[in-house]
Amino acid sequence: MKLRAKHILLSYDKAENSTHTRPLGVAMQDAANIIKEIESGATTWNDAAYKNSACPSGKRSYGDLGWFEEEDMVPEFSQAVKVTGIDCLAPPCISPFGVHIIVRTG
Repeated sequence: MKLRAKHILLSYDKAENSTHTRPLGVAMQDAANIIKEIESGATTWNDAAYKNSACPSGKRSYGDLGWFEEEDMVPEFSQAVKVTGIDCLAPPCISPFGVHIIVRTG
């Protein structure tokens, strides 16, 4: 199944390729705070992705991953995208790479 999404990746101490020393619980709280800021209009998606994402796509394309096959991503990420409505912000999703804030775009 083809999916399209953008995400903000928040690394934590035990994540693969970690870029942070914060524990998972702190990364989850940070994700919740970023979601609140986006939803309230205190920040834009693009600014949040650029400032916070540990994924290279954060700075390169504001987290836009483009179209991808479901099996090309880790199952946790693909499942979170699949159950999210198009143009909707998903709850934080934990994968081996960190905590993802996801918007399904297609």
